[in-house]
Amino acid sequence: MGIFRRPELEKDNPVAPQLYVGPRRRHKLFQDAERDPSSGGDPLADTLQALSQAAKRFADSVPTLRHNQKERTALLKAIAEANRLLLKE
Repeated sequence: MGIFRRPELEKDNPVAPQLYVGPRRRHKLFQDAERDPSSGGDPLADTLQALSQAAKRFADSVPTLRHNQKERTALLKAIAEANRLLLKE
């Protein structure tokens, strides 16, 4: 049983070996980071925008039912407020 243990998959293992990232993959990661439009701006605004987009997708995917209408309305109001704050900046 001990022969199949993988220490890199064990949680909180300080002696686990780091996964190898080759030069091609590292180069691609750097290119993707440079092309990412959110990498150069305000990190708080970028986080707020990503959060509001995810919340909007979630609110659109949840069916409108009577027992969750109050929470859905509160979520949509919070999304609208976040978008208003983002447009202000």
